[in-house]
Amino acid sequence: MFRKLRELYQEYKPYVRVDLIMYGVLILAIIVYFIVSAIIG
Repeated sequence: MFRKLRELYQEYKPYVRVDLIMYGVLILAIIVYFIVSAIIG
């Protein structure tokens, strides 16, 4: 079970990393938007 998961993880690691970076940027953009709108509003 874990060996199979580890093989899948090794296979998809680059894609997972890109997804995490994209989600991180998206969350940062939302946080910045809320801060800016709170300051302006």
